[in-house]
Amino acid sequence: MKKYQDKIKEDKVKYDAAKAKVRARNNSIRTKLTEVDLAKFRLQAKSRQQKCRENKRKRLINIPSVRTFKTHQSFSKTLKKFCLLSKSKHQRTSLKLADKLKDDVHNFYVRNNISYQLPGKRDVVITKEDDGSKITYQKRILLNSLRENYELFKEENKNVNLSRSSFAEFRPVFVIPKAALAHRNCLCLYHENICLLLKSLDKYVGGNYCSSLETFTDILVCSTNNEDCIVGCCVICENFFSDKVEEQVSNGSAKIAWSQMNE
Repeated sequence: MKKYQDKIKEDKVKYDAAKAKVRARNNSIRTKLTEVDLAKFRLQAKSRQQKCRENKRKRLINIPSVRTFKTHQSFSKTLKKFCLLSKSKHQRTSLKLADKLKDDVHNFYVRNNISYQLPGKRDVVITKEDDGSKITYQKRILLNSLRENYELFKEENKNVNLSRSSFAEFRPVFVIPKAALAHRNCLCLYHENICLLLKSLDKYVGGNYCSSLETFTDILVCSTNNEDCIVGCCVICENFFSDKVEEQVSNGSAKIAWSQMNE
């Protein structure tokens, strides 16, 4: 019977004629039925339709899906590997610093009063440029900490808005903090105790004069290369401490505490 139905469906004309014949036969049957039998016939027809639709739904659900990739992650990785996905046109908006500011920070780090160059043959750093070429730089050691250098840079460039993190990020790779080579820096008790004291005084003395040992010594004398200024025999700078430090104290009654290294 099924083969006969499939054969009839192949010819559209015969198939339409067969459906019309069945429709006419069913209509003639309905006209001969009583009201009770007609209601029963309609109920059976409705039940057959519901059962047919339910079977179709089950067949569609139970059809196994043929997929090459087991997971969505493997499918996504394959698309990215063969560049089948279009690149996102979204561009992240971020604040870009001027190239001139980056050059100023770079030149600041390589100044002789900020860092000194190591003389050893092995004290070199090889960097790779954007064009693929390699350049060899001699290592330089910072004389002060990053915080002290940042305060000095802000003092020299008051109109520049630069955070400390960006200042540290723009540090050249061949300029190394002094903490990396502590055995080559002076870590005696005299120098370290003065630095610890200045670190506490910096909170109460204006002008950033106590931000670093170098800044503090520069404001006390006319020139660090003059012996008379260093030993206190210069009549010009003998009152610099009272004028530039004592008069800049914000709270004279404040009590400070600082750490001190002992032998």
